[in-house]
Amino acid sequence: MHSRTPQEDLLVVEVLVDFHYRRLEEQPNRACRAHDLARDLADQHGLTLEDALRQRDRLE
Repeated sequence: MHSRTPQEDLLVVEVLVDFHYRRLEEQPNRACRAHDLARDLADQHGLTLEDALRQRDRLE
């Protein structure tokens, strides 16, 4: 299994949140699942979803 770095996890969180917002109307179940996965991944690093997104912004 591939191990991601914390920075890669932040990128995954960002992509999942973006998917959620883009697909919420067309695929609400998948969009909500993506949001849940993003929140869970952020939580694994001791971050809220909002904090994870802010940290991703700082890395760029």
